[in-house]
Amino acid sequence: MSEKTLVIGTRGSKLALTQSEQIAALLRAAHPGLTVELQIISTKGDRILDVALSAVGDKGLFVKEIETALLAHEVDLAVHSCKDMPSLLPDGLTLAAFPKRVDPRDALVLPLTHAAPSSDATGNPLDRLPQGATVGTSSLRRACQLQALRPDLQLRDVRGNVDTRLRKLDEGQYDAIILATAGLSRLGLSQRISCPLPPEVMLPAVAQGTLAIEARSEDPVTLDLLGVLDDPATRVAALTERAFLRRLEGGCQVPIAAHAALDAAQSGMLRLSGLVGALDGSVMVRGEKMGDSSDPEGLGLALAEELLAQGAADLLAAIRPAAVNEGSA
Repeated sequence: MSEKTLVIGTRGSKLALTQSEQIAALLRAAHPGLTVELQIISTKGDRILDVALSAVGDKGLFVKEIETALLAHEVDLAVHSCKDMPSLLPDGLTLAAFPKRVDPRDALVLPLTHAAPSSDATGNPLDRLPQGATVGTSSLRRACQLQALRPDLQLRDVRGNVDTRLRKLDEGQYDAIILATAGLSRLGLSQRISCPLPPEVMLPAVAQGTLAIEARSEDPVTLDLLGVLDDPATRVAALTERAFLRRLEGGCQVPIAAHAALDAAQSGMLRLSGLVGALDGSVMVRGEKMGDSSDPEGLGLALAEELLAQGAADLLAAIRPAAVNEGSA
């Protein structure tokens, strides 16, 4: 191909840069002669580190400035952790590719000085934490499920990049923290995963473990170059989960979780699990639904409607005024 340069807009965190470099390498390998450069863009979520995410704003915290640069033609594409993205995109932008998903599970991470639990141990990994243990998480979704499973745990907010969170853990500020398995793996820190948490124990965030490549809708050259990165199974799962989130109008101020995957036993079918919880974990509405993979968004919307009818609508109505008041305080 003729020489061309693509500029990737990315956050400056170690994880964001690692993910963007991985995508750049894939593009260079797939398109010989293509030059790919990174441009670091600071987002509001990166600049505010001393306040819980739920009190600062919604999911656009980590993407708005990058999307503004995209629309201004300052960059050609953006690499996002899909779980950080709002369920609605600005006009003129599209999710051009979903590379193959990695492990979507959350992980229990213990201090380096703590003996790792046996890898062949059965049961709920959270049961191995001592009574009243202090657990760090900045996610309302995780906190909700932790409180439902172990109401004795003392939950404390933890912000900062992955290295900062691990340092705080090892310094003794927490007995354990919960992180995404995908982020640890991408940073070469798989050895810090004490125990993955199965989805039946802790349902992951929408699109956790998935990267989303965002570009301008009317940029056919870039869209064509990005097509090689798209994994069909990951795309249908991501679209299913994001439709579920969109119908519930959820963000980081609401405990919502979902996980979709192609059903191994039934070709062409998707299985979606979803959850909406109270902030204190006292009530959780959860369900599961199967649907045809040819209509992923239909499946996401259908499960959301079922949960709304089963009580999620009341939960969301109770949560949103509290979230608005906390954010404006």
